[in-house]
Amino acid sequence: MTAFKATYISVALAAISVISPAFAADPALNGVPFVKQSEAPSPWTFELGAYGFVPLSVKGTSVVDGGAVDLDMGPEEIFDLLQFAISGRGEGWRMRDAADGSAFGLVIDAQYVNLGLSQQNIGPAAGGTVKADIRQGIIDAMVGYRFAPLATGSGPGQRIEFDVMAGARYNYLRQKIQVVPGLPAPFVADLGEDKHWVSPVIGARANFIFNDRWNLVVRGDMSGFGVSGESLSWSLNGIAGYRFTEKATVRFGYRIYDIDYSSGTGANEFGYDVTQHGPFVGLSYRF
Repeated sequence: MTAFKATYISVALAAISVISPAFAADPALNGVPFVKQSEAPSPWTFELGAYGFVPLSVKGTSVVDGGAVDLDMGPEEIFDLLQFAISGRGEGWRMRDAADGSAFGLVIDAQYVNLGLSQQNIGPAAGGTVKADIRQGIIDAMVGYRFAPLATGSGPGQRIEFDVMAGARYNYLRQKIQVVPGLPAPFVADLGEDKHWVSPVIGARANFIFNDRWNLVVRGDMSGFGVSGESLSWSLNGIAGYRFTEKATVRFGYRIYDIDYSSGTGANEFGYDVTQHGPFVGLSYRF
């Protein structure tokens, strides 16, 4: 049973902007020369993207109906359980002061992963089954402020942009296990449940821009702070970006993610205290 329990776990689980200036002109009237005038560009820029996170390690403790299980998984076990995963990020920034480059922003980040297990031939006469359904979803909605960039190096485009963000995080966590040992109904066990909660989240990001192609982002966030049963969750990301067209950028990096949530006591205790880390890759598009 320990080997089985060590498999049910959920893992934790992109990108920038655009703007296009529009032009308008009036035809020449009464001999007045035709002059093509351009509108001022919009103060808004936007970015949309998707990314995939591949945990190399998942360690921690999972608690279902009061039963605690220590988790220690590598990529092979995780890929055996993985059913579906999707992640995405959208940002919009409005220039506050064109002279100094500061801006206000909106950020939406969403992640979802589904892990599943079905183990047969257990119990008396090998007639039973065990099924696990593990799902985790996160949606962050934040507002942000971008400070005036700092020039670095000798290149004309080299600079550092620093953003701070705050908002709310919606969390969804399922840990459900069904045990059918091949005996009559009283011996069937349906364990676990779904949990939904909302907690505050804060974050910060430093964007090191080297030239018009390459940049490096260091980004982190924290959420929970004891609200809704979430003690403290945090993530730290290092992200390199390469812009291979005017609008498209490929991103790759490394992520550490930690969550600590619990509710209930005794036989009703439900908990998830897990740290995971690994590489990720993403693609963002400006439009």
